[in-house]
Amino acid sequence: MRTQKATISVGKFRDNELVNYAQKIVQKMTDNPNFTAPQPDLATIQNAINIYMAALIKSKDGTKEDTANKNATRRVLENLLNSLGGHVNQVSATDLVKLDSSGFNISKTPTVIGILDAPTFDVHYGKNPGEMIVEIGIVPHASEYLVLFTPLPAPADDAEWYTKLFSKTKGTISNLTSGIKYKFKVTATSAEANKMGIYNFSDPVEKFVP
Repeated sequence: MRTQKATISVGKFRDNELVNYAQKIVQKMTDNPNFTAPQPDLATIQNAINIYMAALIKSKDGTKEDTANKNATRRVLENLLNSLGGHVNQVSATDLVKLDSSGFNISKTPTVIGILDAPTFDVHYGKNPGEMIVEIGIVPHASEYLVLFTPLPAPADDAEWYTKLFSKTKGTISNLTSGIKYKFKVTATSAEANKMGIYNFSDPVEKFVP
């Protein structure tokens, strides 16, 4: 499982938010025994914050040049925070207490999706001969839906059924043989389910194809 780290990318922050975030980091790392020799040093970070704040204020009602200068000073601060975040991750390793004490945001632990529930399933006649409409109940975290279908009698081995993948919960299966009965079933897929090859299928639906 992926370990948690300090999130070093700060590009998503708005201008004022970046100032507050950077200032919080400096405050929490000042005299912090977990980080006795920050790299870059906190004085350099604070100086970059001050320069950026001044440029930000001037750009509010300033010229295009003032805005360009604000953007340039922001990039300097962003780069310094990125470097400091790398240092924090190196020093902290997997110690979440140390990470949290730095003031940096911490990455979330990835959610394990696992095997998904079986969807609800219904099959309706399409507008054209040999055409059926499938409607699939939404399954949270599903990446796609795999519909299996076959003329009756159905083979015991799913590998012998026809298949069609759907990215949405409603779709059409065409080019079926009219006048015979088919069996249909569906499962929700995910990266983990695909890796393990384990699926929960809906109750099968049997329909004559017009």
